[in-house]
Amino acid sequence: MSTQYTLKVHNNSSQTGSFCIFQESPDVNEIEIATLAWLAKEAHPTTKLLFDWTLDYNFIWSRTKNLEPGTKVFASQSWDANLKTQNKVEFDYNSNAYTFDDQAQGEQEGTLYINQTQRIKSGEVSLGIGMSGKGTFVVGSQPNMQVMMRPKPAYWIVFGNYTEGEILDIGTVTPNAYKLEYRGVTDLEIEFTAKNTWKEL
Repeated sequence: MSTQYTLKVHNNSSQTGSFCIFQESPDVNEIEIATLAWLAKEAHPTTKLLFDWTLDYNFIWSRTKNLEPGTKVFASQSWDANLKTQNKVEFDYNSNAYTFDDQAQGEQEGTLYINQTQRIKSGEVSLGIGMSGKGTFVVGSQPNMQVMMRPKPAYWIVFGNYTEGEILDIGTVTPNAYKLEYRGVTDLEIEFTAKNTWKEL
């Protein structure tokens, strides 16, 4: 069973908003990659939240084709994956519908591969990867192209107005985000303070 990670968050600010966790971009062979709000929960002042997840990967695709910040990506299909033996999948358009198919072991351990067939329509859907059952990164569809993503699991948290699955403007979000450092531990506890700063407990 995969290791479980937890994060306890205290909202000691004077604001109501969402705590959003997103991941550091993987090494990828696509230029245009969209980062999703991976985990997000609303919190009033003085409340506490608990996030938890495991390092279990999945392949996802979505009917979403507008990969602009604020757009919500809803996974139409999600297949479990791992970085060793089930890290490659085919993405096909068959019988008037998109689907994953032929999951197998990829060429290189540690990389996730999505092979798009010639029947895939350019930019009509998005596809990518997730963790612990929820999407983390997507790219636009392209026929006869292979998407390769090598995850680098590192986590950031930000406070504001976010919903799970929405595309983030990383350039705007990252300067206000706090990097979560799991140095040899699986549990962290942090506070969003009255001065709107981050403090590890």
